[in-house]
Amino acid sequence: MILVAAALVVVALIVVVAATRSSGGTGSGPAPGTRSVSVTAARVGVVDLEGVPGQLTITGSGTSQVRLTGQLHWSGHAPAASVRTDRTTAGPARALHLDYVCADASPCTEDYRLAVPAHTTVVLSQPSGHVVISGLSAPLRISAGSVDISATGLRSPSLTASITSGHLAATFVTAPSRVSLALTSAQATVHLPAVTPGYQVSQQVGSGYVDVGVPRAASSPHRVSVRISSGELELLP
Repeated sequence: MILVAAALVVVALIVVVAATRSSGGTGSGPAPGTRSVSVTAARVGVVDLEGVPGQLTITGSGTSQVRLTGQLHWSGHAPAASVRTDRTTAGPARALHLDYVCADASPCTEDYRLAVPAHTTVVLSQPSGHVVISGLSAPLRISAGSVDISATGLRSPSLTASITSGHLAATFVTAPSRVSLALTSAQATVHLPAVTPGYQVSQQVGSGYVDVGVPRAASSPHRVSVRISSGELELLP
């Protein structure tokens, strides 16, 4: 796990923000607005994205740069946006924090595309919406609610996900060392490739069930831990 130091450092970031607001006439209702978002950064080991409701696509790229593009839409006051970096203890790479928060009483949505080097860790906090993930090879951590998440072509050594009200579908093409899932009023399906001797699976289920359709082995270094308050999980080949 990459530890993040407290001190902030200056890095070469390209941030382009273009905002437009409708004239809205003389009406008293909240004015809609749109902001184009473009962030590019190099030498990033971790991308920590806090999004707003909407659509998000995350892909592993063959480049050395992280790039976030897309649009923010809102009604009322513009969302708060923050882009910052922290130095990490793991060499020259940095942690890039991308934070977007809707203003009070001002609904907002995103339509984002995030491209990251395949071996860059992704930490995602998503309040609601639809997330499509593909081609990542580094650890993936997700905290989300009211979401539909599809993750394919994963070579990530670990997946940690906490889902409240929603669905997660994840497909690995190489066996992960660790999968840790917490489900509350949620469903998940995880496809795991064959591995010898199998997967070490531990589970705590309050209301719901876990269907283990992959070989199990108590001594395996490939571990799956599951905590379900209410929900369903399928572990399938």
